[in-house]
Amino acid sequence: MNRKEAEDYIYSSYMKALPYLSYDLPDSGKRHPEYTEAIIKKLYAGTPSIAVTGSKGKGSAAYILAAILGTYGRTGLMTGPHISSFNERFRIGEELITDDELIDIVSGIKPLFNDIKLNPAKGEFVSPIGIETAIAESYFSRHETEFDIYEHGKGVQYDDVNNIPASYGIINSVFLEHTRELGGTIEAIAGDKAHIIRAGMKGIFVGWQQYGVSSVISRRAKEHDVPLYLAGRDFDVSNINFTDGGMSCTVTTKRRRYEELCISLIGTNQCRNLALAMAAAEDIIGDSFCDSDESERRIREALLSLEWFGRLSVIKREPLMLVDCCINRASADGAMEAIEELAGSRAVFILAIPDDKDYMGVAEAVSSKGYGIILTKVKNKHYRFDGIQMKELLKAGISCEYKDSLIDAMRAAKDYGYPAVVLGTTAMLPEIREALDKGEMIKV
Repeated sequence: MNRKEAEDYIYSSYMKALPYLSYDLPDSGKRHPEYTEAIIKKLYAGTPSIAVTGSKGKGSAAYILAAILGTYGRTGLMTGPHISSFNERFRIGEELITDDELIDIVSGIKPLFNDIKLNPAKGEFVSPIGIETAIAESYFSRHETEFDIYEHGKGVQYDDVNNIPASYGIINSVFLEHTRELGGTIEAIAGDKAHIIRAGMKGIFVGWQQYGVSSVISRRAKEHDVPLYLAGRDFDVSNINFTDGGMSCTVTTKRRRYEELCISLIGTNQCRNLALAMAAAEDIIGDSFCDSDESERRIREALLSLEWFGRLSVIKREPLMLVDCCINRASADGAMEAIEELAGSRAVFILAIPDDKDYMGVAEAVSSKGYGIILTKVKNKHYRFDGIQMKELLKAGISCEYKDSLIDAMRAAKDYGYPAVVLGTTAMLPEIREALDKGEMIKV
């Protein structure tokens, strides 16, 4: 097996069933984590594990938590999707899994998944996420990690990641998103993600939520007798400021107050993610967390070395250009705040948001703050861009133009000479990174 064959195998079962799957089916009608449950639990090494979900910021919260826990011991992190390389999904500290080790692990677990009897013509498949979870657990176990963090996909109830017997859970902010797969109301989506809570867990840490979400989560935590820690009640963040290198803030937890924490990520939301991660880490580590000047110094240094591309990332300075994964109205506020703080002016907004996401909500949110809106699409064929957006925006009285590719849209924005913000699906990040690497855009 070579590198390409290993990656192809991860998606092979899904690709065989894809022609027989209805696009409109919810997750409950097509995803079956029970197919991989026994395999993942057999591979599970018993390492203290933390599961992370939410609609916005779950990847950032997981990454920040990994950096903090990494100052106390070897920490594994599984995230998705990747930007440039599939290997980005599996890391220990800042080290990604190597091609050789990925090949070796996939070769080793392949017989386990091949034994599952499925009928692709009936839409039955082994989820790629299930195989990825098995890879992550095998990789972390080999290297004797002391903490493992697993980021869920869009949902939890039908996500194979939930087969990991996590000791702790994090639920970041939940928005109305992925309604086709998870449900048509905020309560339904919160209910899906609340399945991260199971009896025997040591704690669930919940980020800032819209009305109605916390009650759904609290109810499930109570049903399963799991301690619940809520943002704004059990931990909080204050004194948020933009700095030359990122953000600074004060985090207050149930044990103490951490003054002037600095993080090398941009946006008010990253300070909330930091508070969420600090509260969880404090409980996971226990009494030894920040029990000395040296341990606190290590955490502060780790927070200043973070790089998380696509989360209000600066990819150009003159004029300023930011990139942020944003597919709904609620997420757009952070981008507008950042451009105002960093550039002190309005901006051109590029929207690469699929048709089935909240492109209208984002457009309405940024239209009064921008010099203009440029609509575009991503190359990934799994995302729908059927040409309806410009018509709908013009009908709503929102001025816009269209460029046939993301890079053309970014070049057009650059040529205007104004600050610019690229908002869209995570699928845009590989295109942007590739363009930067090839010199197609002016680098920072």
